[in-house]
Amino acid sequence: MKNTLLLFITLSSLSCIGQKNTNTQVLDASKSFINSLNKDLKAEAMFPYESAERKSWFYTPVPRKGLDFRKLSEAQKKMAMEILHASLSNRGEKTALAIMQLEGVLHVLEKMPDTSDRRDPQKYYFSFFGEPDAEKTWAWRIEGHHLSLNYASNEGKISSATPLFFGTNPAVVPAGMPMAEGTEVLKTETEMGFSFLASLNDEQHKLAKINEKAPADMVTANSALAVVNQKEGLPFNKMTKQQQKSLLKIVSHHVQRAPIGFAKELMLKMEGAGLEKLHFVWMGGEKRGEGHYYRIHNPVILIEYDCTQNNNNHVHSVVRDLTNDWGEDILGNHIKNDH
Repeated sequence: MKNTLLLFITLSSLSCIGQKNTNTQVLDASKSFINSLNKDLKAEAMFPYESAERKSWFYTPVPRKGLDFRKLSEAQKKMAMEILHASLSNRGEKTALAIMQLEGVLHVLEKMPDTSDRRDPQKYYFSFFGEPDAEKTWAWRIEGHHLSLNYASNEGKISSATPLFFGTNPAVVPAGMPMAEGTEVLKTETEMGFSFLASLNDEQHKLAKINEKAPADMVTANSALAVVNQKEGLPFNKMTKQQQKSLLKIVSHHVQRAPIGFAKELMLKMEGAGLEKLHFVWMGGEKRGEGHYYRIHNPVILIEYDCTQNNNNHVHSVVRDLTNDWGEDILGNHIKNDH
């Protein structure tokens, strides 16, 4: 089944149409940044494209490889932020910056000593895999607590922008913090999930909700290769037209953290794999304050959202391309090597 008109309406309403996928801005920003580094800093930032480090990703506060943003001069920090700017849509960039600032909230909540850098809002790392080049394949990563942005570029365009992870802790900021009380950085992602669940009739609800308890984290966590049960959940063809449109808006909202041109291509690729193969999965509680989880998937797209930790006030969310995380073109390689 194809539903091109429905997908076109969804894309058009979210300003995707006309946006081209190009790496020109991030390529120029990356070249300028790398050229500004001395030998030691460059050694920390650069890895071979084939390095296993490229697929080693974490969204928890663990020791990381890559170039620590805090080691940069003020001029270099501005260059690094240009890379971040070019790597996300406008909304994605604002969300990423807000996630970084939540580290200051955690510093207070966890009563960290002033000398501790565990929750430093600047504790993020920039890594490059291969030399940035318009004609070659290369990759880059921007990562720290609750933010993992992974990209690959090939022949002048972004070939992959997944895994694309955004998380928040606290999901809703309490009073007395260095951010406004009630700030909810991933509020839309939460509300869209609950709203869609509430739209389901009894029969649809039975198909969508596969477990009364939410998992402790995203099902695929930080695995290098994401695998989910494609048959689980409520299928697209058992939704009303309005529900189908709402589901695609949820997908678009998550995907459009990435640059809009790439986001449009990923949405169309998802359609090519079959909108009828899209499924919506829910696990856990059905109201705020209860641990909950939702997932949207077909053979291309995987979106996971989980809110269970820290008394159900801690969100993890990710977008993955099941055929092309890190630009691997898993399906293409399978056909080439195994058939």
